[in-house]
Amino acid sequence: MKFKEFVVKCTSAQSDDVAYALHELGSMGEVFSDYSVIKDVLDNKCWDYADSSLFEPTEDCSVSGFFGLEADSDAITKRIIALIGNCAVNVKIIDSVDWENEWKKYYKPLSIGKIVIIPEWISHRSTAGDIPVYLNPGLAFGTGMHETTSMCIDLMQKISVKNKTVLDFGCGSGILGICAANLGADKVLFADTDEQAITATEYNCKLNGIENPSIICHDVRDISIGADIVLANITADILCDVEPIIASSLKKGGCAILSGIISTKLESVKSAYEKNFTLVLQQTINEWSALLYKL
Repeated sequence: MKFKEFVVKCTSAQSDDVAYALHELGSMGEVFSDYSVIKDVLDNKCWDYADSSLFEPTEDCSVSGFFGLEADSDAITKRIIALIGNCAVNVKIIDSVDWENEWKKYYKPLSIGKIVIIPEWISHRSTAGDIPVYLNPGLAFGTGMHETTSMCIDLMQKISVKNKTVLDFGCGSGILGICAANLGADKVLFADTDEQAITATEYNCKLNGIENPSIICHDVRDISIGADIVLANITADILCDVEPIIASSLKKGGCAILSGIISTKLESVKSAYEKNFTLVLQQTINEWSALLYKL
């Protein structure tokens, strides 16, 4: 299957805004190429293994977004230029096989609290107390490496998930719901409108030994199941729009973990949830925030 790849040259300061805009325009995934981030990791020695090419300094920064062939290249380019000013936007046709496999060489086991996210293609021996989650995200969002996902997984471990009913609202790769299941959730419902997300979630559930998972390809706006916990790592605007749906999907006293919130949209999300929910905890990493609410 072929896709259009939009590569936007920008500054490090602009990269999160560019990624957010690409996502809102319909990108199926965003990839950052920013040496300043790599340099910070290398300088702080927060790594075990690194490809030698990562040590070659460059001032280049770019964000790539991936769209179907039907995407309007001119409209997307104009939207990006309107956001950050005059910049280079290169569009090319790529094969999904190249996209799916290229990033695998940089994806290593990642520990988030007790959870260890392990790529399917890597042999890894967990230590005592680790809770392994095996993953192959394919074309769906959610590897654990992005701040929005890792904060959700961390917040999930700050509340009691064991024996609870959990709704993974916009499940992507299924990573959040699978983490909940492996943390002891009694029932997990995975929901997304993207068929690729459903395919990825089904695969990853089998990979983790979750038998007969409840997975639906459905408009998540219509879901109401009486969950104890709702996990929603989606965009801020959608989070605002679906606040009544998330509230109606929860039992009284239930928790909602919300993420995918860029800093410029944080206050609008808080405003949307302040009527029905009580904010328990906020986490912020770089330009992204995650919120833990109680109904």
